[in-house]
Amino acid sequence: MRTLGIFCLLVAATVTMENHAVAKARPNIIVFLVDDMGWTDSSVYGSTFYETPNLSRLAGQGMRMTQAYAQPLCSPSRAALLTGKYPARIGMHQAITGQSKPNPIVPAAANPRQVVVWPQSRSHLPLSEQTIAEVLREVGYQTWFLGKWHLGAAPRFWPQQQGFETVIGVGGAGPSGGYFAPNNIPALQPGPDGEYICERLTDEACSLISRRGDDPFFLYLSHFNVHSPYEAPAEQIERFAAKMDPANEHQNPVMAAMLYAMDQSLGKIMQRLDDEGIADDTWLFFLSDNGGIHWHNMKGQYAERFPVPVTSNAPLRGGKACFYEGGIRVPMVVRKPGKIAAGAVCDVPVHMIDLYPTLCQIAGADVPRELSVDGVSLLPILTETGSLDRSRLFCHFPRSKTLAGTVGGSFVRDGDYKLIRLWFSGEQGTHAYELYNLKQDVGEQSNLAEQMPQKVAEMAEALDVWLEQTGALLPRLNPKSN
Repeated sequence: MRTLGIFCLLVAATVTMENHAVAKARPNIIVFLVDDMGWTDSSVYGSTFYETPNLSRLAGQGMRMTQAYAQPLCSPSRAALLTGKYPARIGMHQAITGQSKPNPIVPAAANPRQVVVWPQSRSHLPLSEQTIAEVLREVGYQTWFLGKWHLGAAPRFWPQQQGFETVIGVGGAGPSGGYFAPNNIPALQPGPDGEYICERLTDEACSLISRRGDDPFFLYLSHFNVHSPYEAPAEQIERFAAKMDPANEHQNPVMAAMLYAMDQSLGKIMQRLDDEGIADDTWLFFLSDNGGIHWHNMKGQYAERFPVPVTSNAPLRGGKACFYEGGIRVPMVVRKPGKIAAGAVCDVPVHMIDLYPTLCQIAGADVPRELSVDGVSLLPILTETGSLDRSRLFCHFPRSKTLAGTVGGSFVRDGDYKLIRLWFSGEQGTHAYELYNLKQDVGEQSNLAEQMPQKVAEMAEALDVWLEQTGALLPRLNPKSN
């Protein structure tokens, strides 16, 4: 019996060593997420005012995606990234606020002044969802989260409950108390007065990289920059104020300084990977959670001095909280030396939901079969060895009014065409439709719906099928409407 016991221990030790060896062979993964950074908010995507030299260096070493998509608002985008699902599946289409509900429904009726009854939106990412952090942790990854969470304010919904073993900062919409210490960000030890949160999160991330164990790591660095409140080091704001040009689409020096700080953070992360000799063993994904804020939203000391919009998403239409391209098309750059060709550009439409299966494949983990994952792995196009087996992308954004001045809408993109349904805003309670050819009209100015009724009908049917498949909460006409 003693011999058998020793044998069992040796087998267990051998299996443990083999699993550890397999884990060590897996690459590291970093997701560097920026908040409210528009598609053109960098020199990589055409800005001549903003300065992002490190992002330019990253793009020169990896692949720039020209048609990467997110949701129109932050919480749904973050849910999409972590679950690989369209947020319609979990009833989340709004940013989480005090009006969000634990179990959202479509109310039976609304105020008589409202024509439409709009669905409620979920207040947290359900713990029943198996996040990418949980999957990676199961195959031996160290999992680290830093920064903005915004997927549930109560501690029982924090990242520790969603697969992250190390958590530094659990912010909501913006940094509580502002970007400069003293602030009050949960799960973050107070720093010295005047400390800029972007720099603090970067230093914490670099420290984790240097103190890493033998197992590979998954670092999800979710910056508050460039969300409101609009604050940045004064010397950088003044530097950009000196180069303001009213003729430039981008002319907000506070936004420019916040973007520059974000870019400096990216540069420090890249440098730390170089210093540790692990850059070649690390996949680095850079992207934003939605489009930029295209209206004047500044408060405080700079509001009157710089009475300009936060940013411009031109040539795209709209911005954050819009279902037009300015609200959902975002910058995305991916680097993996030896896998991705340097300076590559990809025009294939991709989505945040695709990160889940992509990271699973990178890590050698299976996507759990029981999950309704909507994304597809991007490895075939990242490594330029194949194509994506998908033609359509979808979005469900039901709300009483968007910042584009329209009622809530849903859309389907099929090839170059994008069909937007404006819920119950047509004649006699019907839906209105807008159809655009994005290849010819990226600014969505020429509505082709009347010219192409068959295309509208075909795409509207595909949208209906998707809405049913996802169990999306659908708006309805208000029976009490006047």
